[in-house]
Amino acid sequence: MGKHLILITSFASLVLTGCAYKIDVQQGNVITQKQVNQLRPGMTPDQVRYVLGTPLLRDPFHPRRWDYVYSLQEGGGSRQMQYLTLLFDADQTLKGLHGDFRPHPKAGLEASEVTTVEVPPRKIEKGIFELLGDLVKNLFS
Repeated sequence: MGKHLILITSFASLVLTGCAYKIDVQQGNVITQKQVNQLRPGMTPDQVRYVLGTPLLRDPFHPRRWDYVYSLQEGGGSRQMQYLTLLFDADQTLKGLHGDFRPHPKAGLEASEVTTVEVPPRKIEKGIFELLGDLVKNLFS
């Protein structure tokens, strides 16, 4: 009986190890066609960031280029990737894009349907080290 139990246990363990659950792996920025349709030439980086979020990649050698990358691998299957690259001109306005998405504005767009994104200017406050430096300057001056 002991040999049969060992044989059944080892066979069951071999069968059950093949039934491992593999999770879906998502990485990067999820970008939809609706978001890309909101992009317009001349948008500022703050407006683009409001629509698409922070880019996944910002090359320090090409500061006017933003890359949005998304990959999905479902249950150990093949990996699907999508990317979108935005290009800005010297005036820091959006001049073009390329990748897996193309903007498709509606034909006959009415003025009431246009959504304009007004991004307020960013107020940059002083950090703790700047505040401490100002305090030290005031104490010794």
